[in-house]
Amino acid sequence: MKSKILLITVFFSFLFFWTCDNPFIEDLPEPNPFNMPPETHIAFIYEPDTLLVEGDYWINNEDTIYLGKDEIIKLGLDTTISVKEVFWWGDDPDGEIIGYYYQWSFMSEPLFTTQESDTFFLPLRAKFDIYSLKVWAMDNDSLVDPSPAIISFPVFNSPPHLEWKYNSLPTVASSPDVVHQSFTHHSFFWDVTDMDGNETVTDIFWALDDTSSWNRLDGNQRSIFLKDLSPGPHRIFIQAQDIAGAKSNILSFPDPEDKNHPNGWNVKQPIGDYLIVNDYASDQLNYDHQNFYRNIFNNIVGEDNYSIWEIGSGDNNPHNAVPYSTQDIEYNLSYFKNVFWFTFRGENSINQSALALTHFVADGGILFMNNAMKGGTLADTTWSFTSIDTMYFFSKTGRILTGTEIEAFWEDPFLDSTLALSLGMTLADRLWAIEPGPGAKIRYRFKDAGPNGTAYTGAPGVMTETPINEGVCFYMTIPLYYCNGNGNVDILFKHIFKLE
Repeated sequence: MKSKILLITVFFSFLFFWTCDNPFIEDLPEPNPFNMPPETHIAFIYEPDTLLVEGDYWINNEDTIYLGKDEIIKLGLDTTISVKEVFWWGDDPDGEIIGYYYQWSFMSEPLFTTQESDTFFLPLRAKFDIYSLKVWAMDNDSLVDPSPAIISFPVFNSPPHLEWKYNSLPTVASSPDVVHQSFTHHSFFWDVTDMDGNETVTDIFWALDDTSSWNRLDGNQRSIFLKDLSPGPHRIFIQAQDIAGAKSNILSFPDPEDKNHPNGWNVKQPIGDYLIVNDYASDQLNYDHQNFYRNIFNNIVGEDNYSIWEIGSGDNNPHNAVPYSTQDIEYNLSYFKNVFWFTFRGENSINQSALALTHFVADGGILFMNNAMKGGTLADTTWSFTSIDTMYFFSKTGRILTGTEIEAFWEDPFLDSTLALSLGMTLADRLWAIEPGPGAKIRYRFKDAGPNGTAYTGAPGVMTETPINEGVCFYMTIPLYYCNGNGNVDILFKHIFKLE
């Protein structure tokens, strides 16, 4: 009897629990005969465009706060720039997302994409504007989210910013109170940045001396070449403008407030058919070498028939260093038919000028290159304005005494006698000898000292002649300044420049 009662109790207990909710079994979803549309989400990353620095102030809880030295504050999201990176995605409860439609407030129709992010360049039309973006997700049943994700951007147009291209302007050694010299042309280079995208820069304006009248260049222009400049002092101004009319800072050269570049720029008129290039910066302190050559040119062509171009470097005349642009170097040479270029000790500018020198000679010019270097820029067998096969140190001790003879090889006994040179002072430098390459000929060698010479051995070559088209390059590796022991360096110049 007790067993029967127990069985009945268990049965009814089981029946009771069966009719209650079972917490261990999930309810099955109710049947839904309709396909659910997707839902769209959107997000973006922003960079505040308001930056406060020393001298600025901001108001916080009615307190005015001024920024001190080296203080920088980025404000929160107030306005943003016009370059937007936006992200979006979709959820579909009963399918999968296959794409999206998006539409900016300035677009007439939405566009379809399978991407889930993109970078947009909003078309600036005013100093301030508000842009909205709508995105609709679409599922694999072609159902589109009926309520798109929407985001709006308050956009403040940022003006362009100008800077001179790095190293394109001449520098100064200590004081900016120096004058940069040029012939009647000059190139200038700048960089433009705009937080809204550099493609929003539509105009570059420039003015020479007077900002009451500006000249326009395309917004993608990054340089200007001025020519036919009038002799005298000048100043150039550059400014950029974007599509919404915002203008950049104004660059100028020279700039009285700039302590890193010369505060003066003077244009001088090229004179005559002859150019002396002083590429020996240390000489530009006392001008011993330059004055020696000036006296010769005064005698052979007249003091009003030649020009001088001084190329500085390092601490000596850096405000007249070799131009940044090869075009400027070519123009410097193009005014003349005959060029004497001398170097000695330290660095020089031949490598930067090699292409311009080649063009000068190929165009029919006569180049007398006196590159007397023991270091720095040495003779280079790859230079195309001269032809060099080999080069080597020829001085054992770095000391060649006064009176040492330098024999001429002009393929004419009279010239070989007349143009033979000798050292007028001791040459206390280990210099380089050269041997001519294809198409070139040797014109000077030190007198043969044999295999056991005390200062040097053999007969090192020190000057070659290389014709290029109708032009010619004479290349010498010892300083001509030291070679006037016979008093005939002026006669050599006359022969080279065809003044006989």
